Amino acid sequence: MKNVEIERKFLVKKSDIKLNLSKYKCSKIVQGFIYIKPAIRIRKADDKYYFTIKTKPPKSVKCKDDLARTEYEVEIPKKCYNYLLKFCTGRLIKKTRYFIPYKRYTIELDIFEGDLKGLIYAEIEFKSVKDATNFTPPKWFFKDVTGIEKYKNTQLSICKIIKNVLRY
Repeated sequence: MKNVEIERKFLVKKSDIKLNLSKYKCSKIVQGFIYIKPAIRIRKADDKYYFTIKTKPPKSVKCKDDLARTEYEVEIPKKCYNYLLKFCTGRLIKKTRYFIPYKRYTIELDIFEGDLKGLIYAEIEFKSVKDATNFTPPKWFFKDVTGIEKYKNTQLSICKIIKNVLRY
């Protein structure tokens, strides 16, 4: 569906990753949130810059646990990104995202840096709620955290007690 992101998120333990990550395309990401609900985000991904708004999905999409959201994203100039940085609340989130082919999907493996170092999760986007619901994750995925508030990037940007997020 146009502008609807259907996604599941899983925690991953570093010790369970048996892949040679250097084989995969990756992106260095820095993102900040101007507003939490709805999520208004700016992101630098390598040398591209984006402004994104994420809200609840349209009523026609029946799902739970934030499995789907409406997402509007536009590329913006670097100058605009740098200007908007001063409006971000909380911490900037820094991570390396690896793009790993898996069956007919792409796993986006996020390895966090800075004070979120130690947090690793995998996200998979789907074409339908049915696909997302029927998805069987690989064995190296530790725990499904789709819809769990403390693992949302908005919350990671403002959480005070990092150890509560890193303990799993």
